[in-house]
Amino acid sequence: MDSSIISGLIGGAIAVALCTYTSKKSCHAKAKGELKFGKFLLVLAWCSFSITGLTSIPLFLNMSIWHDPNELSASVGLVVIFGLITTYCFGEYFKARGHFNEHKIDFYTPWTGQKRELWDNLDSVTFNALGNWYRLKFTSGKIIRLSNLLNGHGDVITLLQSKGYDCK
Repeated sequence: MDSSIISGLIGGAIAVALCTYTSKKSCHAKAKGELKFGKFLLVLAWCSFSITGLTSIPLFLNMSIWHDPNELSASVGLVVIFGLITTYCFGEYFKARGHFNEHKIDFYTPWTGQKRELWDNLDSVTFNALGNWYRLKFTSGKIIRLSNLLNGHGDVITLLQSKGYDCK
């Protein structure tokens, strides 16, 4: 078997293990009713930022890279992909916030903006295994996605289960 395939499988297994561990650890918030991302996402953002920096170095220091279209496209692709991951992780860590109690949820992300909803208006709760988040759909049509990496997501699910919702 090719070493790149083995490396990819090992990396994938490590990513799944880390996300599973972090998800279980971040299930409950430090402050009651608070929703925010923990340090794992910040560490991931800084790692991605470092990879972005390291993969952009050849673009400036290795002039021969500009003559080989394959190397150039691979380097630019890595910089763009890890740059987008960095932007997403920093945006989620610093901007995604929420609060909830037994009556309502108030949640903000930089991508979808502010959402304030009453639990009485909750239409459905579904879990997306691919995205690893809970999807809360309200009668207003608004959708709130609570990542399993979000501190306090477990408290929301426990509250919704006590209200009779099936959160599986």
